[in-house]
Amino acid sequence: MIPTTGQEPADPARAGMDADQIARVLARFRRQQADGVFPGGQIAVRRRGVLAVDEAVGIARGWRSNEGMASVEFTPALRSCVFSAGKPLVAIAVARLEHLEKIDVERPVASYWPEFAAAGKGDITILDVLLHRSGLYLREIERDWRHYGDWDGVMARIAAAAPAFRRGTLAYQPLGFGWILGEVVRRISGKPIARFLEEEILAPAGLDDLRLGVSAEEIPSLARSYWVDPKPPSLGGEVMVGFEEAQNSVEQLTAILPGAGTVGTARALARFYAWLLDGAKGIEGRPMISDALLARYTTAQTRGTDRTVRVPMVLGRGFGLGWFWPHPFGWWRTRECFGHAGNFGTLAWADPTTGCAIAVVTNGNRAPMKLVRRFAPIGSGIRAACAARSRSLGRS
Repeated sequence: MIPTTGQEPADPARAGMDADQIARVLARFRRQQADGVFPGGQIAVRRRGVLAVDEAVGIARGWRSNEGMASVEFTPALRSCVFSAGKPLVAIAVARLEHLEKIDVERPVASYWPEFAAAGKGDITILDVLLHRSGLYLREIERDWRHYGDWDGVMARIAAAAPAFRRGTLAYQPLGFGWILGEVVRRISGKPIARFLEEEILAPAGLDDLRLGVSAEEIPSLARSYWVDPKPPSLGGEVMVGFEEAQNSVEQLTAILPGAGTVGTARALARFYAWLLDGAKGIEGRPMISDALLARYTTAQTRGTDRTVRVPMVLGRGFGLGWFWPHPFGWWRTRECFGHAGNFGTLAWADPTTGCAIAVVTNGNRAPMKLVRRFAPIGSGIRAACAARSRSLGRS
């Protein structure tokens, strides 16, 4: 089982990984920070129940001179909003309900949330939402970040919204994914999604270092999110005005944003993926989600070029999947990997081929197409560390 108290020291050798190869991965991570790819960040790797890597580098807050504060160094324990890297938590909440036979994901959303059927959405299923194929694109609601804290108001606007695309169209939903599934979870369980996750998933699994949203008083303790690319931030060709203002706002960070508001560390995300690799067991040792059901969430279910972000995707239910060609998970042959990016500077994933659970959390955001150059060398380097150790043991 993954330790639930204290913090064990990182030890690549005890995890069956080559220390020299890991040193090269960490050197690359530090070099990226020194070259200005991101102001600061964390990297954590777990394998075989062991914390193999747990490093931090750079500046968490106070990187810009106009912030009016002294710079704060990143540490492994300093928390960040990891944005869409938390989408898999929402998917796992739905999987838990499916395991308990309280939900049928092939039924329409409106079966559980009747108001959702308005404006031609009656046939959209929960599975459509999990696979980003509902046809909804809630851009006007997503832009209105000053009102994210009004859950009922957001739900009323979603219920009234019409699809932007034909049902079945691959159209990634940055916030709609979590909002819709979060409301479905609430309607079925009677618990708001944040409480359901805490009580039904995170605490029973020993993963109580991840959460949705923070209090206003906690915001100064979080890492700050920065846009560091020379080109302005854009989504699907549309310039995202006020990116840093919104991402660091009290309104966004204190709201419950199931698809984009998870707060935690690289350590915490790596533990989540290690938990999935270990069979999603509760602290008493019984599976919280069956192996067969978990496989439906973490293996490829759909693929295509997305209509909103406009990049090719392979998706499970709430998870991004790798492929043969270069991918943020690694340079080659990452088909078995599953995980999710957060904004444009964080990535967490599981690599079943090596048994590694990996998380890289940074506060520097760049264009989405640059994710491969940033993260693929790290993923491939971690794979090389496992292979090198295996070869070394084979010769001994």
